[in-house]
Amino acid sequence: MRHVLLLFLTLASAAVSAQSPTQGRKVVFEDQFDSGTIDPAKWNVILPKLVDLKGGKVSLGFNMTPDGPRGGNITTNGKFEQQFGYFEVNMRFNSYLGHRGVFGVRSVGNELPAAGLTFQGGGPRAYPWARISSQGGSRDYPPEKGNEYLPGSGGSKKFNTYGILWTDKAYTFYINGKKVMQIDKPQPIRAMALSVRHEALESDRKDFKEKNLPDDVEVDWVKIWK
Repeated sequence: MRHVLLLFLTLASAAVSAQSPTQGRKVVFEDQFDSGTIDPAKWNVILPKLVDLKGGKVSLGFNMTPDGPRGGNITTNGKFEQQFGYFEVNMRFNSYLGHRGVFGVRSVGNELPAAGLTFQGGGPRAYPWARISSQGGSRDYPPEKGNEYLPGSGGSKKFNTYGILWTDKAYTFYINGKKVMQIDKPQPIRAMALSVRHEALESDRKDFKEKNLPDDVEVDWVKIWK
């Protein structure tokens, strides 16, 4: 009887850990990008010359200028900012190093504490990253060393689904429905906005090659659950 009980508890635990992040939630925002134009009621478009919608997919371009990197960016309008929920995007990262695609959610406004939760990719990389900032400073939560989340440039060769679940207990990151990272005891409680963008860090400059452009980031669809 004891062995049966232990088996039951093990199976129950596995079922909880495998629970879908959308279970018990409803879609409150969705864009399949099939209307022919980017809906201004849903999105703020940054650098529109580098943002294009064609064939049901948004392309986010990139340029390296003397004043620094410039990339396309789409961010949800204020009425779609929310506290807690599951944020998900189906996208393909750029193929070369020197710049990067980013999907993420971040705290609205400049008050602390604040959170920035992202998936970043480009070339052979695709990984989750988080930065939590407070009055005492900022703390980064990088991916685990040696963990290939999408081996073989899988983030740039094909579309994948990236999701970020925010509850009062944790920030949880998913790739294609599989949990890949979790940060417990989240601090910030302000609403967050979703964005997909094409950018570069100062550390990317050494790898940038103009000849590799255009090397766009592509977005197929976006959904938010509450």
